[in-house]
Amino acid sequence: MFRNHEVLEAVCSMDHARVLKTSAIATAFVLSLLPLAACGSDSDAAGSDGPQTLRYAYAFTPVAALSPYSDDAVTSYGVGATETLAKLDASGSPEASLATGWEQTDARTWELTLRPGVTFQDGTAMDAQAVAGSLTHATEADPAPRSLSGTDLTVTADGDTKVTIVTKTADPVLIQRLTSPELAILSAKAYADPASPSVVGTGTGPYTITQLNGTTSADLTANTSYWGGQPALAGIELSFVADGDQRASALRAGQTDVAQAVPADQLEPIGTDHVLAVPLPRTVSLHLTQSSTVFSDPAQREASRAALDGLDLAGTIYAGAADPAKGLFSSVSTWADDRPTPDYPKAATPQKQKITLATFSDRPELAEIATVVADQWRKAGFDVKTVVQEYNQMESDYLAGTYDAVIMSRSYGQDTADPISYLQADFSCDGGYNISRFCDKTLDADLAKAATQTDVNARNQAAVAAEHVVLSDVAVIPLIHDRTQFGLADGVLGLAGDPWERAVITAKTTISH
Repeated sequence: MFRNHEVLEAVCSMDHARVLKTSAIATAFVLSLLPLAACGSDSDAAGSDGPQTLRYAYAFTPVAALSPYSDDAVTSYGVGATETLAKLDASGSPEASLATGWEQTDARTWELTLRPGVTFQDGTAMDAQAVAGSLTHATEADPAPRSLSGTDLTVTADGDTKVTIVTKTADPVLIQRLTSPELAILSAKAYADPASPSVVGTGTGPYTITQLNGTTSADLTANTSYWGGQPALAGIELSFVADGDQRASALRAGQTDVAQAVPADQLEPIGTDHVLAVPLPRTVSLHLTQSSTVFSDPAQREASRAALDGLDLAGTIYAGAADPAKGLFSSVSTWADDRPTPDYPKAATPQKQKITLATFSDRPELAEIATVVADQWRKAGFDVKTVVQEYNQMESDYLAGTYDAVIMSRSYGQDTADPISYLQADFSCDGGYNISRFCDKTLDADLAKAATQTDVNARNQAAVAAEHVVLSDVAVIPLIHDRTQFGLADGVLGLAGDPWERAVITAKTTISH
């Protein structure tokens, strides 16, 4: 469709912002990825010696208008629009960001010193009152951000440059919680609707979201008042493109500069010199819903797990661009390497029980996995129906236990980079992201005890023990450990390469067209 010069000329004659507001995602995709020179774009006008506009094809459509109280939080953070008080280094340890330092004055009290001279993108000052207000809104959100799972805290301003955070109980990983994109610091203007804060022009990052065009695209410009210095790009044209093959095709055709989550079968055509691959704390797993009529029975859960033994999903579907799953925790977490073998229950023989297997299409490999899993389960004796849709259409059903089984790609480092917090969110009785609907009161007590541990090694070993409980109950079947695969055009430099899947575009990212 990109070869029709009459379509191209017609599109270029139209008002770009107006057309992007159309509800037809295919039209928006064409417009957002047209060669910039063809329409005389601003990035072309800037000239090869000036700042350029980066075209970024993003794999996920917004589920809540980029509200940080949703999975959209990583989107606005990843394009450099929002920032948090602390951020993670490559090892997963917190380091300074909007806060320059912190001190734990007693078991429940933390004092944070704010970076001076920071302004929000709307021109207001990022002082202690604004920070306290932003965090307080997060604590009052319903449901609470996952990074605050199991945490009750109050935040107060201490003059202009310090905030004090008091937790109801001791929280050794509070600073790691504050690194979550869900807890981005936004100006007071963002909270006109406290339930769904707006990140349009209210963050502190190097790039300002100037317009969100529904679920099709967003426009960003350089924040010339950024505290970290002048951003290297003039702006970002962000397109939400759920189809992985379309993202890869656009990159090969020169219609985008960065394509997120390139499908494994597209890596070879793109070429290794145009791919940035980073091992991740991300696991693709098969969740067996314990409220399901079939999978409430541990014997049937084990029958479903045993039917998948011997599958080489990493070597086939991912063409070697992923690693076979060892458990919930990937090789990024070296502390989990010496894990015990699960104690599986005895399997029953399936008797044509009807089950529905669901996954989302935003990561194309997941639909392929669903096909393979469904075939194996049918051979084992189950009657399987598959459902594949975009993630934003399915999340509420995942959490409600609508499906018998769900194939999910989950970063266990995304919320806090703390394994105990992840396990509490995903596998505790009241967990905010408990897709398996797993509930074990004894495990809950063990996790609550581990959450009080200040020793990192003790927390990690408690996580390994909890993993053993969850896997032995066959609440979830780990399938592969993923890597991020960014497709890059010539001239793209300075992507973050963040193993925690948060930062992507930074103030130092550049593109030369």
